[in-house]
Amino acid sequence: MAVKELAGRVAVITGATGGIGAAIARRFAEEGAKLVLAGRNQKRAATLMESLRTDGAAVDFVIGDIRSNAFIEGLSETVRRTHGHVDALVLNAGAITFALACDITPDQFDEMMDVNVRAPWLCVRALYSLLADRASIVVTSSVSASTHFPGETVYCMSKAALTPFVHGLAVELGERGIRVNALCPGVIGGEGMSQDAINASSDPRTELAANIANTPLRRLGSLEDIADATVFLASDRSAFITGTNLVIDGGLTIPRIS
Repeated sequence: MAVKELAGRVAVITGATGGIGAAIARRFAEEGAKLVLAGRNQKRAATLMESLRTDGAAVDFVIGDIRSNAFIEGLSETVRRTHGHVDALVLNAGAITFALACDITPDQFDEMMDVNVRAPWLCVRALYSLLADRASIVVTSSVSASTHFPGETVYCMSKAALTPFVHGLAVELGERGIRVNALCPGVIGGEGMSQDAINASSDPRTELAANIANTPLRRLGSLEDIADATVFLASDRSAFITGTNLVIDGGLTIPRIS
């Protein structure tokens, strides 16, 4: 019987009602983790929690808006009450509005900055005292942190801010053996932001074909690709990896001369 890589470990996952977040939650459950999930879609949360519990997972779900200080403090209190510590903190919640920089409204700008930048900091701040020595923090960033896609200028700004955040935390928390890394997904198929962008294009079929053609591996990434990488960063297999942006894009962002 294969050893479960996260057996008995407590994992907190934000943005767990989205495509990537739910996929990560399922993989962590398969690997034996005890889950505290956070998200704002109550219907999806109920469906996911029922599925996970049916499969034997230990899971709690906290419903609310990650932009709220009170919600994050409540999440921290739930973890304190149910488990007393955190072994893996996956900061996955994200927000995007597709529009040119000068067409973005101040409210849309604030939402992306609040969800993508402020919330991860608030979560680490609130959960810091509960992080076990040798815990792992995984932040969902994006290849948009280091490149530009049309209509994503402000989103790129928000994801780029996560790089010094990850680097700084890796240095500050390293004395306790706590590792901090970022995932940088490319174009991911299925439910999620990438698929939303494809569907919102004027010609989704052509847009899909172009994304595949621009990816050396000639396919979109899958939710499972991201979930597997998250398990790796949360497990002992990555015990000497910290302060890293792990790019998972099938080669999309390899510099090339066209």
